[in-house]
Amino acid sequence: MLTIFFFFLSPATFAVQDSIFQTEELEGKLENSELPDSTRFQLTLQLIHLYEKSAQFKAQAEKSIALFHTFNPEAKSDTLKKDILLKALSHESELRESELKGNLHLKLAGAYFNLYNFDSAILAYSDALERFTNQDSIYIADTYFFRAQAEDYQGNFLRAMQDYHQAQDIYEALGDTEYANYVRAGAAILFSKYGLYAEADSVRQELISDAASKGEVENQITQLYNRANDLKKQGLSSLQIKNLLKADSLRQTGEVRPYIPPILLFSISKFFGERLQLDSAELYFNRAVQEMQISSEVNENHNSYLIAKARIELIKGNPSIALQLGNKALTQAESSGDMDHKLEAYELLEDANEKLGNTASALQFLKARNHYQDSIFESNQRNSFSYFQTLYETEKKEKAVLEKSMEVENLKQVSEKRTTLFTFSMVGLLALGGFGFLMIRLKSSKKEKELQENFSRELLKTQEEERKRISKDLHDGLGQSLLLIKNKVILNQPENAGEMLDTAINELRSIARSLHPMQLEKLGLSMALEQMLDQIDRETELFVSTDIEDLKNKIPKETELQLYRIAQEAINNILKHAEAEALRVNLNITRGKLLLLIEDNGKGFDFSEKYQDFQSLGLKTLKERTASISGVMNINSEKGKGTTLRFFVNVD
Repeated sequence: MLTIFFFFLSPATFAVQDSIFQTEELEGKLENSELPDSTRFQLTLQLIHLYEKSAQFKAQAEKSIALFHTFNPEAKSDTLKKDILLKALSHESELRESELKGNLHLKLAGAYFNLYNFDSAILAYSDALERFTNQDSIYIADTYFFRAQAEDYQGNFLRAMQDYHQAQDIYEALGDTEYANYVRAGAAILFSKYGLYAEADSVRQELISDAASKGEVENQITQLYNRANDLKKQGLSSLQIKNLLKADSLRQTGEVRPYIPPILLFSISKFFGERLQLDSAELYFNRAVQEMQISSEVNENHNSYLIAKARIELIKGNPSIALQLGNKALTQAESSGDMDHKLEAYELLEDANEKLGNTASALQFLKARNHYQDSIFESNQRNSFSYFQTLYETEKKEKAVLEKSMEVENLKQVSEKRTTLFTFSMVGLLALGGFGFLMIRLKSSKKEKELQENFSRELLKTQEEERKRISKDLHDGLGQSLLLIKNKVILNQPENAGEMLDTAINELRSIARSLHPMQLEKLGLSMALEQMLDQIDRETELFVSTDIEDLKNKIPKETELQLYRIAQEAINNILKHAEAEALRVNLNITRGKLLLLIEDNGKGFDFSEKYQDFQSLGLKTLKERTASISGVMNINSEKGKGTTLRFFVNVD
């Protein structure tokens, strides 16, 4: 008898299956790297709605973060991204990973920042810091960095500077010199914005020197351009043009982003235009227009274009055209809040009205410019004074700051012509601040010297221990084997002598490998690592898994040696301290960046405690080796959850 069973699926089951099919289909489409940005944006939106509908809140959060990084040409895309992130955060209680929750708030802050809603951005950045844990150190550094920029836009000088320092300390501890330099550049802009030109120039000179040593053309040009703007504010025009022309000459030696050349050339044109040198002004203006054709960020409505063009029209005797361009430039400067552009526009409109015989209007713009300069000066004085006060409080010198404060207040009451007096007081303050800054640098240098001396002592101690180990290996291992073979030969007992010779040879090879890995010379990094890990897999109870790409002839020999030593040091630490059951090692190259990943499931450690002891020999050795090949080391660890080490190296 044949029995047939019929199974009936409910409509809800069909809906779930249909949702799974749709998500898989959309994920498949998104894997196409050639998708247009607008299409990718819309497909990601659809996926987010499907994940929320099926209560897959982790997937919803991950795709919401991905959406933030997806470009969309529509005008309201930033508002849409903000709304999507807020919706994902409404399910935050369903999420477990600190990294995921922190990144949702970090991207929400970025969306607010892009909408110029800096108050909300600062709050969201602070929320992100509360979600991240010690193992999310790189994200914590990023959050401090971005919050500093938002604080800067809000005019919160001290809070911005504190966040910059926090970010820089973490980046440097992680060995990420590239982002540490980005932070220093941001701090230099902040110093400059509030009239602390000596401090800004000190940072920029170091950044220029560092960029030159690494052949980073764009970074050199950026710092020279910013330095030229500071020199202009100080009335040092000969040094200003010298820095601008040096930046222009460097531009011929390397690749830079498309928006940089026109901005730089318009600045040189403005310099010559202000000095009525028509030929030079037109030469650089025309070059800037040619470069402008390949930049989507600089056009005929850009402030630099408007002012440079207006200056040329003034020299040619067309003040009416210059006036129109100047009014447009002023409107843009007021909209963006750019102080330098606003002052340039005021000065241009003053000159244009004077040429037209509009004396009253020219006087009006002169007064507006002076008033605006005075307000900037007073703001700079308040903020710079607060900054130096903070430095001196750190060094227990409140009395000196108070005396300087009283001196400034007395100077204000002496005369209504406070501009000259303020200039005098600022010179005194900057000198005093420079002394304080020098004392801090000296103290820091002393601390660095002590750390270096401690490291040298530890290194010598380790070298001596290594020599003792090799001596012991030679005496107890190879020496004993050779002695036994000698006795066999003397007693004419050749039995087992061959095996004993094999043992002695293997011991000799083992000692030689510890001194210098010959298999690295013969086989290359990939095969040498495979052999080392095979040996660990055979001789220990550790479960070893690998994903090692063949990198033969892809990286220099010195880089191979340092990466091999890094892997040796890290794996030895795991064997000695981690109490791990499994070890994973990956080595591959993606988009010009090599990644060596070493991960274990051992007992881990508290990163906040280890961070305070970052100069310990083990981490210091890894850090020094990584730095020697211009790499970046990243550490993620948590007690009871193992440790992940990532080493990134740029490859050509």
